[in-house]
Amino acid sequence: MPTISAPGIGSGLDINGIVDQLMAVEQIPLQRLQFKAGDYLAQISAYGQLRSAMATFQDAAAALKSFDDFDAFSANSGDDSIFTVTADNTAALGSYDILVASLAGSQKQGSASFVDAGTTTVGNAGDRMTITIGTEAFTVDIGGKTLSEIQTAINEATDNVGVTAGIIQESDTSFHLVLSSDNTGLANAMTLSFADSVGTAITDPLGFAEIQPAADAQITIDNAYTITRSSNTISDAIQGVTIDLLNTSPDEVSLDITRDAGAISSSVQKFVGSYNELLSSLNSLKQGNLSGDGTLRLVERQVRSVLGSSANLAGTYAYASEVGITFEKDGTLSFDSAELTDALENDLTSVADLFANDNQGLAFRLDSLLEGMLGDDGLIDAR
Repeated sequence: MPTISAPGIGSGLDINGIVDQLMAVEQIPLQRLQFKAGDYLAQISAYGQLRSAMATFQDAAAALKSFDDFDAFSANSGDDSIFTVTADNTAALGSYDILVASLAGSQKQGSASFVDAGTTTVGNAGDRMTITIGTEAFTVDIGGKTLSEIQTAINEATDNVGVTAGIIQESDTSFHLVLSSDNTGLANAMTLSFADSVGTAITDPLGFAEIQPAADAQITIDNAYTITRSSNTISDAIQGVTIDLLNTSPDEVSLDITRDAGAISSSVQKFVGSYNELLSSLNSLKQGNLSGDGTLRLVERQVRSVLGSSANLAGTYAYASEVGITFEKDGTLSFDSAELTDALENDLTSVADLFANDNQGLAFRLDSLLEGMLGDDGLIDAR
């Protein structure tokens, strides 16, 4: 019979080495796939960075695409110790003289003196106290209770209409129950009434007396209009303006509403800064994981095209460069806030139109452009 032989230990061949080399060869395709996978993951991460930078710039552009964003006003008080003031975008430019005649106050009533708050009881069993504010009222039992128990009954009443009870200790043998209206103004003054267990009216067993009257706030505007309100915060006297009263004034105090160029300038500065951050991200990605990717050049080219183009409007200003936004040699944007302020004072409507005009405004067009790139099935999702 023929003899079958196979190389083995006696053959002198390096069987383990041959096997290792064969396995290494077999792993080459897998290693190539792993390398590609790592490269793709790096690119996906890079696109995440690009998306983030583009979204930040889009937010900055969106903050300038509404005409309301240019209706920013600053309100100033001639004496912050008398009143402070704020204005929203419904305000109008103007100056007023304000005389603060009185401040709104909440009513307080204090009881007669009791020798203690936790032992001595009030009245007779079944006695009740009703507290009324306006047309609303609630009732608590007080007969046979201590001041502390009455305080708790008032403060924990589920139907309490706006009264807080407290205890003042004048001395070791003098305690008073004090009731305070939670809200200021004459409309929130308290009325107290008392009845026994069968509902018959009785004399106040607590001996309450008013220690601070309720009061309305009153101001006079331009020595012509008298405004009376229940609160020290008056937001319905001058459109778009909120006045917080702090003290009365013997003389008139000025209130000025001016255009808040600083707020608009801050939004434009953020817009310019966000563009420069986007440009920095694009340059970094060009030298990194997205080297040679035409998407980066497309994004930069289209955004720059909008920023450098005319808004094609009939107003005073048609280019960003005319309101202080210019390109530097390195492609970044610079911003001259003084030039923007001059433009706002010269023709606010035209500046607002330059950014916020529908279809033509720079911020409006940039927001639309970036939305198309970042949206579902947009440029970034496609890549």
